[in-house]
Amino acid sequence: MGKKAGGKKKGTGGSATAEPEPSKFSHPDIKPSRIDSRIVTATIKLAAPVCTLLEFTTTLPPSAKISQIIDLIIKRHGGSIRELSVCINRFHPEEIVKPDETLEDCGVIGGECVVYYDFVPLTGALLQ
Repeated sequence: MGKKAGGKKKGTGGSATAEPEPSKFSHPDIKPSRIDSRIVTATIKLAAPVCTLLEFTTTLPPSAKISQIIDLIIKRHGGSIRELSVCINRFHPEEIVKPDETLEDCGVIGGECVVYYDFVPLTGALLQ
């Protein structure tokens, strides 16, 4: 009896560097849900007397609280003011907003708005 031809199988001939199939679906861009892409451009003005030197503009998300705006105003005045009254888009004593409200609570969800404020000055603020 003779020997059988042994050895390697012949046939498929596949190469070791086969490329994987391309993906059928693309993955969506993941965007964190806590990031608010909406922007409000707020022009902050002193209600009375009208003074353009105390006017400034800032960008905020609609989720910004009025207390954040109050802090910006106090910082702008060098800490010499307190007891701010803040109104959105119109200054009227009946429309003063609470510090814990947001711009969104006041109906501002994007675009531009005007924030009016009035305050009680501290006496002798430079000496404190």
